[in-house]
Amino acid sequence: MNALTFQIRALQPLLVTQLGAGEENSSKTFDFIPGSVLRGVVINRYLREHRVTDVAQDSTYRRLFFEGAVRYLNAYPVNRSGQRTLPKPLSWRVSKDDKDNDYADIYDFAIELDKDIDNPVSPSGVFCWQEGRQVELGRPGCYVNVHNANEDRNVKRKGESTVYRYEAIAAGELFGAAILAEDQSDLQALRPFLDRAELNLGGSRSAEYGRVRFEQVRLDPDWHEYEPDDEPDEDVVILTLFSDAILRDANGHLTTNLDAVLGWKHWRAYQETRVIGGFNRKWGLPLVQATALQAGSVFVYQADQVDEQISRLKDEGIGERRAEGFGRVGINWHTQTRLQRRPAVRDSRIKPVSLSNESRQLAERMAGRRLRAMLDQKLIEGVSQLSIVNPPHNAQLSRLRLTVRRAWRERNPDLIANHLNDLKAAKEQFEQARIGGERLLSWLIKEIQGDHLWRTYLQPRLGPLPSIADVTAQLTEDLKLEYSMRLLDALLKKTARQARLEGGAE
Repeated sequence: MNALTFQIRALQPLLVTQLGAGEENSSKTFDFIPGSVLRGVVINRYLREHRVTDVAQDSTYRRLFFEGAVRYLNAYPVNRSGQRTLPKPLSWRVSKDDKDNDYADIYDFAIELDKDIDNPVSPSGVFCWQEGRQVELGRPGCYVNVHNANEDRNVKRKGESTVYRYEAIAAGELFGAAILAEDQSDLQALRPFLDRAELNLGGSRSAEYGRVRFEQVRLDPDWHEYEPDDEPDEDVVILTLFSDAILRDANGHLTTNLDAVLGWKHWRAYQETRVIGGFNRKWGLPLVQATALQAGSVFVYQADQVDEQISRLKDEGIGERRAEGFGRVGINWHTQTRLQRRPAVRDSRIKPVSLSNESRQLAERMAGRRLRAMLDQKLIEGVSQLSIVNPPHNAQLSRLRLTVRRAWRERNPDLIANHLNDLKAAKEQFEQARIGGERLLSWLIKEIQGDHLWRTYLQPRLGPLPSIADVTAQLTEDLKLEYSMRLLDALLKKTARQARLEGGAE
């Protein structure tokens, strides 16, 4: 396939806002550069160069940008070798404890349902690169910044200023992109608009966002978006979306039912949806929103159901707005039952952000709050997985809770062991109680030693520490102790409440 390939380097943070970014005063970028954005940039440069007055009468203009003969694919992050990665298949699964493990085994449930995996979840990462049975997963770096808006930009006053947050692609990130066309001359006509170009993409350009540089522009007459894997062991066909797909059924209604569009019936499917929108800078208006099948969705079909249109899907894609990179399809791209994950090597593309002392203090507070929000969630998950069988009386649980809180305040967990060892008649209640098949008394004394409670029930579920700009949240010993004691206190509180509901003794 004829392709004009190039790389895009972010010289400034890049903000291509997606819908559903959260609160009103926040904007969150896509993890990639949409093909619609790239097409818009080339259109703008074409109009400036050719000074087109009536685009409807310009056949070249219509062919290059609107008739679908030329397709502008999404720009995805590149791997260590500078090759364009692809969205992670949604059928990949790992054990929940291995979600962030860079060396975990990944199982493809599209090929075989592995019932031996405990709590299967999708591995962390958005984009992937596969070589044989080796796979790398990752996502572009994120730049988070807080801005303050006011009608008078020189005056910041309580009640008149609005604080909002941007989550943008970090400066220095590198993306691989491609423009496809049946006629090579169309790509030759577009090449001058990309060669060594330095321009702006996305939003908030006046706030020093969106500056990018186009690099390594090449014409490739035999370009392939992916290399098909071996044929599946079973007589099936695996269809994977490389980009979001906007579909319509036979009645012209928007749908996310791929089977209704293809006329096939899937055997297995792993799919998600996403609301697609956009913004037309010419009109100054948002585009019509549509619900699309999300990139990475996987559909498994019996081979005898598949007809001749499958070859067309590989080349042309499916659905609407294919000229903007939507509806890209891969056939039998991943057919390995089991893959080995390896760490994604990052180079020195990311440039450190220079912060003032005031900004650094604000970033530290924000990162600390995000870390606490993560810990609060993991605390809930940890407590939900623990339960005490035949618990002590609620009066004993309450006394122990008071000791736990005192140990937290005084940063001395040995107070808990001293309390348990000083028990007399009530000690038997803690010896008869069980937690995870172990005596509650010995479990408590063991877990409060060192940071054992933290390492066992909180740390494995935490994942990477949050970062704001170049400031990473600090996981201090005091924070570990606080959440360890809060975990123990919450467990005792839950047990006492259950005893009351069941009419247990106080």
